[in-house]
Amino acid sequence: MQPSVEIQNKNYFENLDGLRAIAALSVLFYHCANWFTYPKTKFYNALQVVFSFGGSGGGLGVTFFFILSGFLITLLMFKEQIKYGSLNIVSFYVRRVLRIWPLYYITLLIGFCLYPFFLSYSYHENASQLLYLLFATNFDHIYNGNPSIGILGVQWSVAIEEQFYLIWPLIFYFLNKLNAFPFALLVLLMLSEMFWCLSDNAAVRYYHLVSNLRYLSFGALLAYLCFFYYDQVISFLNRINYPLVYLCSLTILLLSQKLTSIPVMKQIVHFLPLLFFGFVIIEQSFSKKSFFKIGEIKILTWLGKISYGVYLLHMVAVYVVKLMLPKEDGFALLKVSLVVILTILFSYLSYMYIEKFFLSFKTKFSRN
Repeated sequence: MQPSVEIQNKNYFENLDGLRAIAALSVLFYHCANWFTYPKTKFYNALQVVFSFGGSGGGLGVTFFFILSGFLITLLMFKEQIKYGSLNIVSFYVRRVLRIWPLYYITLLIGFCLYPFFLSYSYHENASQLLYLLFATNFDHIYNGNPSIGILGVQWSVAIEEQFYLIWPLIFYFLNKLNAFPFALLVLLMLSEMFWCLSDNAAVRYYHLVSNLRYLSFGALLAYLCFFYYDQVISFLNRINYPLVYLCSLTILLLSQKLTSIPVMKQIVHFLPLLFFGFVIIEQSFSKKSFFKIGEIKILTWLGKISYGVYLLHMVAVYVVKLMLPKEDGFALLKVSLVVILTILFSYLSYMYIEKFFLSFKTKFSRN
């Protein structure tokens, strides 16, 4: 089976940065909607709905990141496998360490050590430092509940991605040897879905690696289809009415919490993020028919490059604002504005003076 030449020669997907920015900002605004108090008026009630995207924005943002991670990582693996005949697993791990670990551990330092110094009272942190250090943050949420400080509440999805990165190259290697890649991915999808359905613990369903493998493996399946069946994927995209798909999907996702009371809609709401985000990724990456490319909004492209910081540091900004301003709800819009400004500032400084330093070493461990 021969891969697409166009995919092999494409090293940068310019529209994915903008999509990363939207996903990170959706988590930021979701937390702003829930971590500040607002006046009890129709305007502010509507504003909270917009900020939280109907109460689902945070979860949808994380879901998108999972699907995108599975897609990009698997696509890069295929490219390396085809070009060099093998996958350098050690180099893969080193590149992931250089990208993920520095800022992740800095946020742990802030949450566990730095922020408590600014408190005028003593508190008990129920989060396990050991589980956080070992990238088992999602299991800490399952066993110990949410951490006392929200600065430590966002690392769980990074931990899931790190767990995925740990096992995925090994699975990829053996699946390629057996020529069972698409079949195995479908099995992973079904097993993950069964795990989600059979779990009666809400925390397990939301935070467990196996439960979220359906998103990561679906992204990997998209990468397989685009890499080896590019022409068929483009043919499929050419048959789609893009404005209708976007309008219907976004409307259903916005109203998802209200629609789950309807049996048929409950199933649609459950599977729609998987299918819609997968469609968005391949449409924005490969389609020539798109009515709009997110990469045309340069500010989103720029924010996408620092989106890892936006995701990990926005709760630091929330807590800084909570320390600076009174708890009364009259300052709600000012607080949200300050969170956005501080998050962008923190993320920019992090990227320029911390992340870029470590990322500069990635070229020494790259074969592409």
